[in-house]
Amino acid sequence: MMMNSLSPRMPGPSDPRLARAERQPSAGSLVADPAAFTPPNLRRISRSGPCGIQAHEPPPGGSQSTLRGATASIIFIVSIILAFPFTTNAQLLDAVALDSMRTFRSLEKALANPDQVYRLDLSGQKLKAVPEGVFLLKNLNALDLSHNKLKALPERMQELRYMQELRASRNKLTALPAGLCRLTHLKRLDLSRNGLRGLPRCVGAFKELVSLDLWDNDLSDFPEEMAEMQALRFLDLRAIQFEVPEMEHLQNLLPATKIFFSQPCNCGM
Repeated sequence: MMMNSLSPRMPGPSDPRLARAERQPSAGSLVADPAAFTPPNLRRISRSGPCGIQAHEPPPGGSQSTLRGATASIIFIVSIILAFPFTTNAQLLDAVALDSMRTFRSLEKALANPDQVYRLDLSGQKLKAVPEGVFLLKNLNALDLSHNKLKALPERMQELRYMQELRASRNKLTALPAGLCRLTHLKRLDLSRNGLRGLPRCVGAFKELVSLDLWDNDLSDFPEEMAEMQALRFLDLRAIQFEVPEMEHLQNLLPATKIFFSQPCNCGM
């Protein structure tokens, strides 16, 4: 009987301790309330909108915190993009855009804002060499060097990687640098009225060249690699003496190209 009096009394259904225990989850139980897992700054307050639709809005002060967080994220992403340079063809303009660009006729003015220069005309300035400042114009798409006193084009021409139009007529050129063939975006090349004696074998690299003007040069040999210039549509070879077999050979090399010849030479007759 003494043991019964000392035994703990089991709580009954109405015992308040049992009610409190039912409301408190045990250490190993799952909490069913989703709000317990939601960070305070992401919780939303529900309210009834029109037609019973539940609208959600951030708690007071939450919108500013969210905006600051979003702004910081955008700044971080932009800084990552700017930190890693990437290759782009943004400087390579299409024909319509290039025609609409301003043509600079003063190298000094062009160098005031070099990244905004796409067309440069240095014709008729009695130049004996291509100015070094030209190679600072990394976005240059069109360059006119005609009517000068140039005896050679430098290997550095290959640095003008976006060049599409190059005019160097009426100079004193006798040869072309191999580096010129690295201008693979060239579409128009005017080398007329020079003293060129030959073309480099690398001319086959001009895959996009549409028009090539070699009028009035001293050319006597044409490399077989010219057959690789599949985009070439116009080739001006007037004022260069050819015999009929040579003309036929060139036309066979470039069957899709309109070639302009002067009257063939009858020197052997």
